[in-house]
Amino acid sequence: MLIGVYGLTDKRPVIYALMKLLQATGDVALFSNNRHYRRLLGPGESQGHMANMMIAVSDASPDEIFEEVGYTADDFDHVIFDLQDTIPDNLSLAIYVKSYESGDDEQAFLEVLGTYHTIKLTYDSKRDKGAINVNPVSLVWKSVEQIEAYRILRPIPSKTLNQGLASLMAPVLKITTKNAYTLLTRRWGK
Repeated sequence: MLIGVYGLTDKRPVIYALMKLLQATGDVALFSNNRHYRRLLGPGESQGHMANMMIAVSDASPDEIFEEVGYTADDFDHVIFDLQDTIPDNLSLAIYVKSYESGDDEQAFLEVLGTYHTIKLTYDSKRDKGAINVNPVSLVWKSVEQIEAYRILRPIPSKTLNQGLASLMAPVLKITTKNAYTLLTRRWGK
């Protein structure tokens, strides 16, 4: 499954929750140009593995990244693209992570993207109808920092995010919503 995660905000809480769910159902690759993900790897590395997850931080396009890392999309059960302005071919699922109202450029990109699901980080306390509305409290960001510091995929402490992702991903993964939620909220190594 190819998943594109877009938005002009920091998407790490959503990406880490997705990684947590997907790594329990197969091999995962994360491709991004966000340098924060290098913290999941060894010192000075821009690509490597964390459990059954391949992580590559690069400015390469979605087409070029597989050549750069020496793998193909078929080598993974799930591929997550965390990119700003490039749409890979044949996306299975597109997720738009939003914080504040989108500008004209972002709106134009979303129109090109087509069908997508919205996760709203409610910094402005405004909820979007039809979106997974997540309150980005300090515990969420503390968890992100702990994931990167200890290289352990801890659960993201947001019931709303976990319930929303479980509902969104369960049918695609062919598991129950309850099982998806359990995978999202269990401790690492369980």
